[in-house]
Amino acid sequence: MLPPMLYAVGVLQVSVDGQGRVTKLQWMRAPSHAPEVVSEIERTVRSAAPFPAPTRMGQVVYTDTWLWDKSGRFQLDTLTEGQREQ
Repeated sequence: MLPPMLYAVGVLQVSVDGQGRVTKLQWMRAPSHAPEVVSEIERTVRSAAPFPAPTRMGQVVYTDTWLWDKSGRFQLDTLTEGQREQ
């Protein structure tokens, strides 16, 4: 579980082509106070490619919220275990 006060929260749209390659990253809410977090999230997404190919759709765009602790630990909001109470 993450601590009650997070260092950064970012919302990122990722476009994936028919072969599972990342074609575009678009920030919907970038943690501008933490540019190192923006860089690390983008590096993490790109290094996870190729993603499963969306063969029937040809391409896909998904959005996820990144919850980032000052220690460098993070969770995706879709997989979150929540935050600890103070």
